[in-house]
Amino acid sequence: MLIHDIQIYVEHIRKHKQISLSSTMTALDVLNYFRNSDVIPNDDVWALFEIANDLYIERPLRDWECISKVMGTWESEKTNSFTLKKYSHRNSLTLQAFDNAVPPMFGWLHVEIKKNKWRKRYCQVKDGALYHSKDMKGTNEILLCSMVSFDVYTCTQMKRRQPTKFGFALKSQEKISLFENPEDYIHFLCADNSEKTNDWVLSIRAAKSNIIRQERPELFGVPDKISPQSSIDSSSPSVSQVETYFFFITIHF
Repeated sequence: MLIHDIQIYVEHIRKHKQISLSSTMTALDVLNYFRNSDVIPNDDVWALFEIANDLYIERPLRDWECISKVMGTWESEKTNSFTLKKYSHRNSLTLQAFDNAVPPMFGWLHVEIKKNKWRKRYCQVKDGALYHSKDMKGTNEILLCSMVSFDVYTCTQMKRRQPTKFGFALKSQEKISLFENPEDYIHFLCADNSEKTNDWVLSIRAAKSNIIRQERPELFGVPDKISPQSSIDSSSPSVSQVETYFFFITIHF
């Protein structure tokens, strides 16, 4: 198991801290490491966010998401990072979220049809995907993207002449080089208010989580398929080769 020694910059104390990132370490492992190190309080309000700085979007990682796999989706020339901060919908990132089903959303959204060209469309989440049409009847319904290979992000600042400031995005978890048309790599949408944006994000996140549960049942408590727990003990790496990476995790209070 390859171990990466990672220097993490903690913003509020302006110091670097080192942890060992194994190939199986999850977002929950990182949270627990910081809790055990007394860097953050031992309460259930913290989440590890993936930040795509060049796109001005972010998303909180689900507890079971593997950090190395998330980093593996990053484009090498982009300035991606992680941020550790409080999140009011922390429960949506846990296994317990499946006990509180989020209904599929439907309604009107602003959709960026082409770069800087927005149209209001009737959208709905169904069958693990997002569809849009010109009217509530679903006339000429179009598949925007399937959540099998996409995930939902919120916008950290306005971009691409958004018609409202309540934007979110659906970004592929594959490399942009795989797309014949680079504009299919990410889709930007806007709601009319923050409450609607939040509802859409939670609904789409739940759809994605359900897909993951179907594809990876061993992550959700199937006894004979559960893989060994990852270790975050840097004192006893399981391989002799150690690689060092530097990136920043910013902690906000």
